[in-house]
Amino acid sequence: MTGLVLLALLIDPSGAPAARAGTPPFSFQSNVWVNLHQRLLYEAQVEPAPPSGLSGQDLLLWQKSVDAYRNLFGKRSPVEDEALIKLNMALSGAATPELPGGLPAEAATALTAAMPLYRAGQWEQDDRANRFWIAVAEPMLVSAGKELIEAHEKAYGVPFPTRVLVDVSPCAWQFGGYTVGEGANAHTVISSTEPGYQGFAALEMLMHEASHAIVAPASGAIGADLAAASKELGIRPYASLWHAILFYTSGELTRRALERRGVRDYHPSILGMYERGFRGFRQSLETHWQGYLDGRISRADAMRRIVAETAPPPKKPPSPAP
Repeated sequence: MTGLVLLALLIDPSGAPAARAGTPPFSFQSNVWVNLHQRLLYEAQVEPAPPSGLSGQDLLLWQKSVDAYRNLFGKRSPVEDEALIKLNMALSGAATPELPGGLPAEAATALTAAMPLYRAGQWEQDDRANRFWIAVAEPMLVSAGKELIEAHEKAYGVPFPTRVLVDVSPCAWQFGGYTVGEGANAHTVISSTEPGYQGFAALEMLMHEASHAIVAPASGAIGADLAAASKELGIRPYASLWHAILFYTSGELTRRALERRGVRDYHPSILGMYERGFRGFRQSLETHWQGYLDGRISRADAMRRIVAETAPPPKKPPSPAP
């Protein structure tokens, strides 16, 4: 365990943002303002998640802040909405227990009102979970991070982000994690309590999330290749195909890195997704994208084959009028 991680575990969790820990390019923190913001957003958009032990007037006060978030942000995406991106980034940079200035007035009011309730009933528990998650994830990066970064750069043909700030929080939007940023810079929010982000999967999901800064649906790594194959073949692929390839890449490269370290039973995250959002992709990915990662075929050839084999069925012409 590095000295930074040990410091992060020992520092008083009274409410001040935790000291950052990390292994370049990753930098981790458990920040009280980010955690409160993520919990309010999660409850406003996904499902109830009030601090433990709240009841009576305190619960009503908490709900008032949640309602303010719901009115402010509705179903706006923290990945795409500029106001939410800026708010999370501002809170992430808070170096004191005080709320940073320059925030939208309505958000600042909601956060200020909710913070005493959060500190009293939930923060210590959340911070403990966050620090434990960091203490598990960081040593894996010490051992395998450089290897995995180089493997991702080789697979994608572009440099990996050089600065990845990871805010750890039990609540991390509806999927357990998300990333904003582009190119060299990435800012990830990742759940410390979601099962799919714990244990060895933390290593895969850190690489997956950071890759979002260099991978896009129709540009960057994967997206540009898919666009080229789509144009050449005259086929418009499913909208989720780029993300499936991203999942497969980080999952397979992590599996290999873990296997070289004696872990022979790791199951990449995508294996639980083929019957949901990635239905119909498995055979093609395990044949052609695996072939590319193994060095047996080119990336362009793999993309063409995947696009051709996973193409949506042609639309049926409308039935003639009776």
